[in-house]
Parts: sequence; C-alpha cells; structure tokens
Amino acid sequence: MKEVNLIIAAMDEEVQALLDNLPNYEVKTIDDNTAYEFKIRDENFILVKGKIGKVYTSIFLSRLALILKIKRVFNIGTSGGVNKGLKINDVIVATKVGYHDVDVTFFNYEIGQIPGDPRYYECDNEFVESRIIDPKYSIKRGIILSGDSFVTRENINSKNINVEECLACEMESASVGQTCSQLKIPFVIIRSISDLTFEQIDVDRHNNDVVSSSTNSALVLLELIK
Repeated sequence: MKEVNLIIAAMDEEVQALLDNLPNYEVKTIDDNTAYEFKIRDENFILVKGKIGKVYTSIFLSRLALILKIKRVFNIGTSGGVNKGLKINDVIVATKVGYHDVDVTFFNYEIGQIPGDPRYYECDNEFVESRIIDPKYSIKRGIILSGDSFVTRENINSKNINVEECLACEMESASVGQTCSQLKIPFVIIRSISDLTFEQIDVDRHNNDVVSSSTNSALVLLELIK
C-alpha cells in the first residue's frame, strides 16, 4: 500500500479553494467519500471533505486510517479569531491544539484536558519549521482550541477560552490532534480567520469571508508542501 498525505477540510468552500489552486487531480471514491488525489514532488496527497464537529471528525479520520497508509494529516480551513491582534484572512499554522469545552477540573485535571491525555496535542512543528513560506502570508503561530460550539461575541464569555493564550477557535482541529496522537500520525493544522469573536458578525460578509479565508488556508498549505 502506498503512503499518502491526507488533507481534510470540513466545508465545501474549504475543499473547493484547494481544488481551484491545483493544476490537476484525479477524482476517486474512498469509503463512500469523494476524494481528490494529486502528487507534488513525488509525494502522494488525498483531499477529502470531512465532517463538522469533534466526534464526526474523529470517526471520519479513524475510518480513513483503517483504509489508507497515512504519512501525515493536514487539516485546513477557517476559524474564528479570538486574539485581538488578528484580522480577517490572517492564517494560523497551529503549534498545538486543545479543547475549550472539556472540564474535569474536579479531579485536578487542567481545564480542557481529557483524562489520560496531555492538555494540548502537539502539531508537527518540526515539519512546519523546516519549510519556507512566502512572507506575504504573514503566518501566525500559536494555539487553536476546539469545541462543539460556533463561538461568537455573544457566547465567548461562557467558554473556557483564554484570549491571551489562544489565537483562534473552531470545531475540529483538537479532535484531529487527539486522533492522530492516538494513531501516532504527525499532523499539521492550518486555519485562516473568517470571523472575529470580538466583533459583531455580519452574516452576508461572513459568507464572503469564508471563501477568501479558505483560499488563504489552501495557499499556505501549498506553500508547506511545494
């Protein structure tokens, strides 16, 4: 079985943004999912549309790991900016990921920590730091948190999110990190900012921002694997 790099995006816009920037690819079916296979520098890549939310993402990734020989997982897409130094379309390549909706502190675990696991799941920082990314993308490096909520200005205060420590939040990357850690597969998380949790979200503008931020996330992925 050949070794492949698996790219997962949760939404159609995020998948399409990468396809729009690939010179060629082959469409195939893997485990009843449409998949897009391509090659860069003799490395094999497979892009699939995953699921939204932590449990769906973990199940989806685990099923694919039973079928494919996965070298590395790349999780791309969009996220909500938490740190006030961020702006729409900024790109974060995470150093580590964790949960904001786990609380087992009664048993002396850290907030966000799953019993038996570390507080954070470390991304493949050695791989990221070995690559050269065009400085025009102004990459941010830091923590991304996940939970089964779309975080907004209205509900962020009810979440366990340290806005000084965390750069962004979304609904999948920590489950990618947890699953890959269990399966001993290196992983890279790339997220572009489509909304800001410290501002009021305009729905019409948000739809446009999802498209532009998805493109930025896809372009940074291509920078990492070129």
